[in-house]
This record gives sequence, C-alpha cells and structure tokens, in this order.
Amino acid sequence: MDKMTAIYVHEIAKEVRSIGARYEFDKEAFLETEGRWILYAVGNAVVDSSCCGFWGCRYCLVAGSVVRFKFAVDEHGNSLSEVTPITDLAERQQVVEVLKRKEGASQVIFL
Repeated sequence: MDKMTAIYVHEIAKEVRSIGARYEFDKEAFLETEGRWILYAVGNAVVDSSCCGFWGCRYCLVAGSVVRFKFAVDEHGNSLSEVTPITDLAERQQVVEVLKRKEGASQVIFL
C-alpha cells in the first residue's frame, strides 16, 4: 500500500448503536469523474433514544478514488478496498454538491 492511499472497510447494513443513537450504511456507489471512480457509502444516522428528542440525517462517507476494489477480506469477513483520499478542496466541494443533490445527504464526510 502506498503511503498516499488508505484502506476502506466495506460495512454495509451493519448497525452501530450508542447510548442515544444509531447509524448504518445502507448502500455504496461510485461517482465517475475525470476518468476515476470515487467510492462512497450512504447511510442514516438516527438519534432515537435520547432525552432531547428524535432526530436523523442522511449522510455520505467518501472513501476516495479507487486504486484496488475489494482486493482482500479482513478477519471479520468485510471486503477491503484501497483508495486515494480526496484532499483537493475544490474537488471536495464538487463532490459535496453532487452527493447532496444525488443522494439527499445533509452531510458529506471524507476519509
């Protein structure tokens, strides 16, 4: 693995709970841009057991530009992909605008 890349763990439909909330990715998809494939996951976060009321949001986690897709499996059986994180601020802003419109996301987070 190059030091400019990162490993993304594919964890779709795995609910993570905390004291007052839960979140879960429900799908993964790609954006094609300038001949590259940008991998992202879409999920929902829900505050459903908090004393301050009920709240939720749709969000995206942008893993980055795919270097190797599902090239290995971790000890839990999750597929692993190697990605190059998106660090350019102008490119990030473009991705945010597309994903907010395409996926209805209120938040876009980058790996």
